[in-house]
Amino acid sequence: MSENCCIFAPELFLFVYLNYTIMTKTTFDQNDIMTDYSGFKWMSFIPGKHALDDITVMEIASTQARFSRFILPDQYFTPTYCIQIVKGGSLHININKTNYELTANQGCLVTPELLIEKPQSLENYVEMLVLSASREFIQELNLDFPLAATSYIYVHPVWNISPKRMERLEQYFHLMREVFNDKDRKAAIHLVRSFFYYLAGPELNHFPQQDLSTMSRNEEITGRFMQLVDEHCEQHHDLDWYAGQLCLTTRYVANTVKETVGMTASACIEHALTQRAQTLLCTTTLSIQEIADQLGFVNQSHFGTFFKRHKGMSPVAFRKR
Repeated sequence: MSENCCIFAPELFLFVYLNYTIMTKTTFDQNDIMTDYSGFKWMSFIPGKHALDDITVMEIASTQARFSRFILPDQYFTPTYCIQIVKGGSLHININKTNYELTANQGCLVTPELLIEKPQSLENYVEMLVLSASREFIQELNLDFPLAATSYIYVHPVWNISPKRMERLEQYFHLMREVFNDKDRKAAIHLVRSFFYYLAGPELNHFPQQDLSTMSRNEEITGRFMQLVDEHCEQHHDLDWYAGQLCLTTRYVANTVKETVGMTASACIEHALTQRAQTLLCTTTLSIQEIADQLGFVNQSHFGTFFKRHKGMSPVAFRKR
Protein backbone atom coordinates (compact mmCIF):
# COMPACT_ATOMS: atom_id res chain seq x y z
CA MET A 1 0.00 0.00 0.00
CA SER A 2 1.42 3.36 -0.99
CA GLU A 3 1.84 6.14 1.52
CA ASN A 4 2.02 9.57 -0.05
CA CYS A 5 2.23 13.04 1.29
CA CYS A 6 -0.99 14.47 -0.03
CA ILE A 7 -4.31 16.06 0.56
CA PHE A 8 -6.81 13.53 -0.58
CA ALA A 9 -9.44 15.60 -2.40
CA PRO A 10 -9.46 15.02 -6.16
CA GLU A 11 -9.73 18.76 -6.77
CA LEU A 12 -6.34 19.05 -5.10
CA PHE A 13 -4.41 16.74 -7.43
CA LEU A 14 -1.89 19.52 -8.03
CA PHE A 15 -1.37 20.11 -4.32
CA VAL A 16 -1.17 16.37 -3.78
CA TYR A 17 1.45 16.08 -6.47
CA LEU A 18 3.54 18.91 -5.11
CA ASN A 19 3.62 17.44 -1.62
CA TYR A 20 4.16 13.93 -2.98
CA THR A 21 7.27 15.04 -4.82
CA ILE A 22 8.66 16.51 -1.60
CA MET A 23 8.16 13.26 0.32
CA THR A 24 9.35 10.87 -2.41
CA LYS A 25 11.77 13.21 -4.21
CA THR A 26 10.00 12.49 -7.50
CA THR A 27 10.71 14.92 -10.34
CA PHE A 28 7.98 16.96 -12.00
CA ASP A 29 7.52 19.42 -14.84
CA GLN A 30 7.26 22.93 -13.39
CA ASN A 31 5.55 24.24 -16.55
CA ASP A 32 2.78 21.66 -16.25
CA ILE A 33 2.20 22.63 -12.65
CA MET A 34 1.93 26.32 -13.34
CA THR A 35 -0.72 25.79 -16.01
CA ASP A 36 -3.01 24.30 -13.35
CA TYR A 37 -2.71 27.14 -10.85
CA SER A 38 -5.82 28.71 -12.38
CA GLY A 39 -7.84 26.45 -10.10
CA PHE A 40 -6.33 28.14 -7.04
CA LYS A 41 -7.93 31.46 -6.15
CA TRP A 42 -5.22 32.03 -3.55
CA MET A 43 -2.74 30.15 -1.35
CA SER A 44 -0.72 31.17 1.71
CA PHE A 45 1.56 29.23 4.05
CA ILE A 46 3.95 29.31 7.01
CA PRO A 47 7.25 27.59 6.10
CA GLY A 48 8.36 24.61 8.16
CA LYS A 49 11.81 23.99 9.56
CA HIS A 50 12.53 21.48 6.81
CA ALA A 51 11.05 20.69 3.38
CA LEU A 52 7.35 20.64 4.20
CA ASP A 53 5.35 23.71 5.11
CA ASP A 54 3.99 23.76 8.65
CA ILE A 55 0.57 25.00 7.60
CA THR A 56 -1.09 26.03 4.35
CA VAL A 57 -4.46 27.65 3.65
CA MET A 58 -6.02 28.08 0.22
CA GLU A 59 -9.22 28.63 -1.69
CA ILE A 60 -9.95 26.49 -4.73
CA ALA A 61 -12.58 26.67 -7.47
CA SER A 62 -12.05 23.92 -10.00
CA THR A 63 -13.28 20.84 -11.79
CA GLN A 64 -11.68 17.56 -10.83
CA ALA A 65 -10.73 16.88 -14.45
CA ARG A 66 -8.24 19.77 -14.31
CA PHE A 67 -5.99 17.64 -12.12
CA SER A 68 -6.71 14.26 -13.68
CA ARG A 69 -3.25 13.73 -15.12
CA PHE A 70 -1.67 13.64 -11.66
CA ILE A 71 -1.96 9.99 -10.72
CA LEU A 72 -2.69 8.86 -7.18
CA PRO A 73 -2.47 5.29 -5.92
CA ASP A 74 -5.74 3.51 -5.27
CA GLN A 75 -5.23 3.78 -1.49
CA TYR A 76 -3.03 6.11 0.52
CA PHE A 77 -2.65 8.08 3.76
CA THR A 78 -1.88 11.74 4.35
CA PRO A 79 0.87 12.84 6.76
CA THR A 80 -0.95 16.13 7.36
CA TYR A 81 -4.13 17.13 9.13
CA CYS A 82 -6.45 18.50 6.47
CA ILE A 83 -9.68 20.47 6.85
CA GLN A 84 -11.79 20.99 3.71
CA ILE A 85 -14.85 23.22 3.76
CA VAL A 86 -17.10 23.16 0.71
CA LYS A 87 -18.63 26.50 -0.36
CA GLY A 88 -20.31 25.28 -3.54
CA GLY A 89 -20.49 22.34 -5.90
CA SER A 90 -19.70 18.88 -4.56
CA LEU A 91 -16.74 16.84 -3.37
CA HIS A 92 -16.62 13.04 -3.56
CA ILE A 93 -14.26 11.26 -1.18
CA ASN A 94 -13.77 7.80 0.32
CA ILE A 95 -12.42 7.60 3.86
CA ASN A 96 -11.87 4.30 5.67
CA LYS A 97 -13.93 2.42 3.07
CA THR A 98 -16.88 4.82 3.39
CA ASN A 99 -18.03 7.07 0.53
CA TYR A 100 -18.97 10.68 1.27
CA GLU A 101 -20.36 13.46 -0.89
CA LEU A 102 -19.81 16.93 0.53
CA THR A 103 -21.92 19.82 -0.72
CA ALA A 104 -22.19 23.50 0.24
CA ASN A 105 -21.84 24.22 3.97
CA GLN A 106 -20.22 20.90 4.79
CA GLY A 107 -16.71 20.23 6.04
CA CYS A 108 -14.35 17.32 6.46
CA LEU A 109 -11.34 16.64 8.67
CA VAL A 110 -8.81 14.00 7.62
CA THR A 111 -6.05 12.91 9.99
CA PRO A 112 -2.89 10.95 9.16
CA GLU A 113 -4.34 7.66 10.39
CA LEU A 114 -7.32 7.63 8.01
CA LEU A 115 -7.23 5.48 4.88
CA ILE A 116 -8.10 7.41 1.69
CA GLU A 117 -9.12 5.84 -1.62
CA LYS A 118 -8.84 7.52 -5.01
CA PRO A 119 -12.25 8.74 -6.25
CA GLN A 120 -13.74 7.17 -9.34
CA SER A 121 -15.21 10.35 -10.85
CA LEU A 122 -13.41 13.53 -11.87
CA GLU A 123 -16.30 15.41 -13.44
CA ASN A 124 -17.77 17.52 -10.65
CA TYR A 125 -16.96 21.14 -9.85
CA VAL A 126 -16.22 22.36 -6.33
CA GLU A 127 -15.46 25.60 -4.51
CA MET A 128 -13.72 24.99 -1.21
CA LEU A 129 -11.49 26.32 1.54
CA VAL A 130 -8.60 24.09 2.61
CA LEU A 131 -6.30 24.08 5.62
CA SER A 132 -3.43 21.58 5.76
CA ALA A 133 -1.20 21.42 8.84
CA SER A 134 1.78 19.27 9.76
CA ARG A 135 1.66 17.02 12.80
CA GLU A 136 4.29 19.18 14.46
CA PHE A 137 2.25 22.35 13.97
CA ILE A 138 -0.89 20.71 15.38
CA GLN A 139 1.06 19.58 18.44
CA GLU A 140 2.36 23.11 18.88
CA LEU A 141 -1.22 24.40 19.08
CA ASN A 142 -1.70 22.38 22.29
CA LEU A 143 -5.42 21.87 21.65
CA ASP A 144 -7.52 20.42 24.42
CA PHE A 145 -10.63 18.77 23.00
CA PRO A 146 -12.77 16.23 24.88
CA LEU A 147 -11.87 12.61 24.12
CA ALA A 148 -15.43 11.91 22.97
CA ALA A 149 -15.21 14.60 20.29
CA THR A 150 -11.79 13.60 19.00
CA SER A 151 -12.76 9.93 18.94
CA TYR A 152 -15.90 10.79 17.00
CA ILE A 153 -13.89 12.57 14.31
CA TYR A 154 -11.87 9.48 13.49
CA VAL A 155 -14.97 7.54 12.47
CA HIS A 156 -17.27 10.42 11.37
CA PRO A 157 -14.99 12.90 9.57
CA VAL A 158 -17.74 14.88 7.76
CA TRP A 159 -19.97 17.48 9.40
CA ASN A 160 -22.53 20.20 8.58
CA ILE A 161 -21.91 23.92 9.08
CA SER A 162 -24.59 26.52 9.69
CA PRO A 163 -24.72 29.47 7.23
CA LYS A 164 -23.83 31.94 9.99
CA ARG A 165 -20.83 29.89 11.09
CA MET A 166 -19.79 29.46 7.46
CA GLU A 167 -19.48 33.22 7.11
CA ARG A 168 -17.26 33.40 10.19
CA LEU A 169 -15.07 30.53 8.96
CA GLU A 170 -14.52 32.32 5.65
CA GLN A 171 -13.42 35.38 7.61
CA TYR A 172 -10.98 33.20 9.55
CA PHE A 173 -9.50 31.86 6.32
CA HIS A 174 -8.94 35.31 4.86
CA LEU A 175 -7.38 36.52 8.12
CA MET A 176 -5.10 33.47 8.15
CA ARG A 177 -4.14 34.31 4.58
CA GLU A 178 -3.00 37.78 5.64
CA VAL A 179 -1.11 36.56 8.72
CA PHE A 180 0.57 33.73 6.81
CA ASN A 181 1.65 36.15 4.07
CA ASP A 182 3.40 38.17 6.77
CA LYS A 183 5.13 34.94 7.92
CA ASP A 184 4.25 35.82 11.52
CA ARG A 185 4.49 32.38 13.12
CA LYS A 186 3.52 33.43 16.63
CA ALA A 187 0.39 35.21 15.41
CA ALA A 188 -0.38 32.23 13.16
CA ILE A 189 -0.31 29.81 16.10
CA HIS A 190 -2.75 31.92 18.14
CA LEU A 191 -5.03 32.48 15.16
CA VAL A 192 -5.15 28.83 14.07
CA ARG A 193 -5.77 27.70 17.64
CA SER A 194 -8.72 30.09 17.80
CA PHE A 195 -9.93 28.78 14.43
CA PHE A 196 -9.96 25.17 15.65
CA TYR A 197 -11.89 26.04 18.80
CA TYR A 198 -14.40 28.04 16.79
CA LEU A 199 -14.74 25.22 14.27
CA ALA A 200 -15.53 22.78 17.07
CA GLY A 201 -17.97 25.14 18.78
CA PRO A 202 -21.46 24.15 19.97
CA GLU A 203 -23.19 25.48 16.84
CA LEU A 204 -21.33 23.00 14.63
CA ASN A 205 -23.72 20.13 14.00
CA HIS A 206 -20.87 17.63 14.04
CA PHE A 207 -20.40 17.83 17.79
CA PRO A 208 -23.77 17.94 19.60
CA GLN A 209 -24.20 15.41 22.38
CA GLN A 210 -26.90 13.48 20.56
CA ASP A 211 -24.45 12.72 17.75
CA LEU A 212 -21.74 11.63 20.14
CA SER A 213 -24.17 9.40 21.97
CA THR A 214 -25.10 7.58 18.76
CA MET A 215 -21.54 6.36 18.16
CA SER A 216 -21.44 2.59 18.12
CA ARG A 217 -19.27 0.86 20.66
CA ASN A 218 -16.90 -0.25 17.89
CA GLU A 219 -16.61 3.29 16.53
CA GLU A 220 -15.85 4.69 19.97
CA ILE A 221 -13.14 2.10 20.63
CA THR A 222 -11.60 2.60 17.20
CA GLY A 223 -11.54 6.36 17.61
CA ARG A 224 -9.86 6.13 20.99
CA PHE A 225 -7.37 3.59 19.62
CA MET A 226 -6.49 5.85 16.66
CA GLN A 227 -5.94 8.78 18.97
CA LEU A 228 -3.64 6.73 21.19
CA VAL A 229 -1.64 5.59 18.15
CA ASP A 230 -1.28 9.18 16.99
CA GLU A 231 0.02 10.24 20.40
CA HIS A 232 2.14 7.25 21.45
CA CYS A 233 3.27 5.20 18.44
CA GLU A 234 6.86 6.38 18.80
CA GLN A 235 7.04 5.02 22.35
CA HIS A 236 4.79 1.97 22.08
CA HIS A 237 4.80 -0.43 19.12
CA ASP A 238 2.93 -3.30 20.72
CA LEU A 239 -0.83 -3.71 20.46
CA ASP A 240 -0.97 -5.08 24.01
CA TRP A 241 -0.08 -1.64 25.39
CA TYR A 242 -2.94 0.04 23.54
CA ALA A 243 -5.38 -2.64 24.63
CA GLY A 244 -4.26 -2.06 28.22
CA GLN A 245 -4.90 1.67 27.90
CA LEU A 246 -8.39 0.90 26.63
CA CYS A 247 -8.97 -1.68 29.39
CA LEU A 248 -9.81 -4.29 26.75
CA THR A 249 -8.25 -7.53 25.57
CA THR A 250 -5.79 -7.39 22.70
CA ARG A 251 -7.95 -9.71 20.61
CA TYR A 252 -11.05 -7.59 21.14
CA VAL A 253 -9.26 -4.40 20.07
CA ALA A 254 -7.80 -6.14 17.02
CA ASN A 255 -11.17 -7.44 15.88
CA THR A 256 -12.93 -4.14 16.55
CA VAL A 257 -10.47 -1.99 14.60
CA LYS A 258 -10.41 -4.42 11.69
CA GLU A 259 -14.20 -4.46 11.51
CA THR A 260 -14.49 -0.66 11.70
CA VAL A 261 -11.76 0.60 9.34
CA GLY A 262 -10.80 -2.47 7.31
CA MET A 263 -7.18 -2.51 8.58
CA THR A 264 -5.69 -4.52 11.39
CA ALA A 265 -4.79 -2.65 14.54
CA SER A 266 -1.16 -3.72 14.21
CA ALA A 267 -1.12 -2.39 10.64
CA CYS A 268 -2.37 0.97 11.91
CA ILE A 269 0.51 1.17 14.39
CA GLU A 270 3.08 0.11 11.80
CA HIS A 271 1.68 2.55 9.25
CA ALA A 272 2.02 5.44 11.72
CA LEU A 273 5.63 4.46 12.43
CA THR A 274 6.50 4.05 8.75
CA GLN A 275 4.98 7.41 7.89
CA ARG A 276 6.91 9.20 10.62
CA ALA A 277 10.10 7.46 9.54
CA GLN A 278 9.58 8.68 5.97
CA THR A 279 8.99 12.23 7.17
CA LEU A 280 12.15 12.23 9.31
CA LEU A 281 14.23 10.74 6.49
CA CYS A 282 13.00 13.27 3.93
CA THR A 283 12.79 16.43 6.00
CA THR A 284 15.58 16.24 8.60
CA THR A 285 19.33 15.67 8.73
CA LEU A 286 19.06 13.26 11.66
CA SER A 287 21.24 10.18 11.35
CA ILE A 288 19.60 6.77 10.87
CA GLN A 289 20.54 5.91 14.45
CA GLU A 290 18.96 9.12 15.76
CA ILE A 291 15.76 8.40 13.83
CA ALA A 292 15.72 4.84 15.16
CA ASP A 293 16.08 6.20 18.70
CA GLN A 294 13.34 8.80 18.22
CA LEU A 295 10.94 6.17 16.90
CA GLY A 296 11.57 3.80 19.79
CA PHE A 297 13.50 1.01 18.05
CA VAL A 298 16.01 -0.93 20.11
CA ASN A 299 18.77 -0.31 17.57
CA GLN A 300 19.46 0.87 14.03
CA SER A 301 19.42 -2.67 12.66
CA HIS A 302 15.94 -3.35 14.01
CA PHE A 303 14.70 -0.09 12.52
CA GLY A 304 16.29 -0.89 9.16
CA THR A 305 14.64 -4.31 9.03
CA PHE A 306 11.25 -2.81 9.91
CA PHE A 307 11.56 -0.04 7.32
CA LYS A 308 12.71 -2.35 4.52
CA ARG A 309 9.81 -4.72 5.20
CA HIS A 310 7.34 -1.87 4.65
CA LYS A 311 9.06 0.18 1.93
CA GLY A 312 11.13 -2.41 0.09
CA MET A 313 14.41 -0.57 0.66
CA SER A 314 16.70 0.50 3.47
CA PRO A 315 16.33 3.89 5.20
CA VAL A 316 19.59 5.02 3.58
CA ALA A 317 18.39 4.07 0.10
CA PHE A 318 15.04 5.78 0.70
CA ARG A 319 16.78 9.00 1.78
CA LYS A 320 18.98 8.99 -1.34
CA ARG A 321 16.07 8.65 -3.80
